[in-house]
Amino acid sequence: MTGSAILCNVSAPLIHLSLSLDVRGLLPGVPTRAHLVADIRAAAGGIERERPPLSVVFAVDVSGSMTGPPIEQVAASIDRVVGLLEPYDRVGVAVFSDDASEVVPLAPLDADAKRLISSRVHRLVANGWTNMESGMLRAARMMPARGRHERQVILLLSDGAPNKGKAAPAELAELARSFRPDIALSTLGYGAHHNEDVLARIADAGAGRYHFIADPAVCEMAFAQAIGVQGDAVAEAISLQIFPAPGVEITRFFGSPDVRFGAGGLKLAIADLLDGSRHVTVAEVELKPPREPGPWGALRASLAYRRAGERDEHSTEAILSIPVGPGREGPHFEARERVLIAQADEARAEARKHADRGQFEGAAAVLRRMIGLVEREPGFVRNDGSPLAETLEQLVDEAVAMERKPNREAYAAFRKAQVHTPLASSEPRIAMSTPMSSKMVASVAGALPRASLVIASGERMGERYRLDGADLIIGRTSAAQICIADANISRQHARITAQHGRFFAADLGSTNTTRLNGHDLVKPTPLSPGDVLVVGSIELRYEEDGAR
Repeated sequence: MTGSAILCNVSAPLIHLSLSLDVRGLLPGVPTRAHLVADIRAAAGGIERERPPLSVVFAVDVSGSMTGPPIEQVAASIDRVVGLLEPYDRVGVAVFSDDASEVVPLAPLDADAKRLISSRVHRLVANGWTNMESGMLRAARMMPARGRHERQVILLLSDGAPNKGKAAPAELAELARSFRPDIALSTLGYGAHHNEDVLARIADAGAGRYHFIADPAVCEMAFAQAIGVQGDAVAEAISLQIFPAPGVEITRFFGSPDVRFGAGGLKLAIADLLDGSRHVTVAEVELKPPREPGPWGALRASLAYRRAGERDEHSTEAILSIPVGPGREGPHFEARERVLIAQADEARAEARKHADRGQFEGAAAVLRRMIGLVEREPGFVRNDGSPLAETLEQLVDEAVAMERKPNREAYAAFRKAQVHTPLASSEPRIAMSTPMSSKMVASVAGALPRASLVIASGERMGERYRLDGADLIIGRTSAAQICIADANISRQHARITAQHGRFFAADLGSTNTTRLNGHDLVKPTPLSPGDVLVVGSIELRYEEDGAR
């Protein structure tokens, strides 16, 4: 990748903001409870510009639980991924256990810097406790005053839960929030025992993303995706300010976003956006419309943002005008869809709380109630490929998993696979269509064989699915790259990733566990010609061209 500029797309305006209620109109003078939907989209396509240089500090957990293969794989992954960045990027490394220290100062990636990083990360030693607070602070202090054209990113990796210093999720989230808007913070949860709730809260507050690393074998791909996504951000320092008109009260927001109260309105911090991505905010509102019929400007919203890596602030505005008058009542179906998806996210969170206490029947009951609410929605059509239909399938998968009353190990794996897939903020998967991600992922994947998964038995025997890509989902959802319509297959059942010229298979916490050659697939495993994956009731044989 060295020696060539990386381009990303922008357009003017870069961000579109729209406002709607889930009702099409109001009766004059009749108080009404409804839902506000603020839909924020980063425009896809547009003119090309060189991506801003990245300043990346790796904050690595070196507590005792990282001893052996975990710390060795992390060190090797940092070493290799750094080699995929550009000379104008800067990288530093901090580590934390009982306390934190700087291992490699932040510096441009010339040959000497790369050799220093390689030498020092391969000498890391794991011991002690997990002081995540100290690691975050040390990494932030390594960042200089941000330049005019630069992205600053902390990538924090941990395999456990914080047990020294600040440990409460809210405290660590507030610390991450204090780094904004200049520093984005993403997290990588490593292995079976990390605390996904803590790391997800930190990433949300830090305008970043949480990534789950299931096994050392795929650590390098996770790093490449995490850095690539940060390089592909097109908008940052995003804040939405809402100004209700007299007679309008916002009573609550779904999903507990970061809300501040300012002069005349509410201000919400929004995560950085990729090209073509979307963020949806949903709120309950109490409305007291005027007695006179006609259009009513119920509220105004202003969205402030910066183009990624730049200092100048841009803004756009939207006004919600709702008709007031007889005959205007009735649901706004597009907005209702987004409201139901937000409600589904809250139901999933409530179900997880029950399941965390071993109350699987209660968890399933919460999810089944939400399923019934979606199914009774006027105009809802199951399996039509809409976001709401996809949401229903996710709810069904999770309800079935709870009804099976999984053991502790199975539940932990399922939870980690699901907790970082929110439904309310609809965004492309960490996609290979964005410029930097695609280049980094392709570099990590290496030269891949021409390979396929072929249905090996039953009525569909011989159907072939080409493995065209380095990161593919197998599932019954229409959004899956390998879509197999079978009732025994989960919405997102298994994943095929590539690294160093080989394809790896991994289970995604499916309700019917993926099997490989007759054994449960408990960790990402490389595939060889003739291997048989079982997803649901479907047997898939892995084949490479020229190999049988």
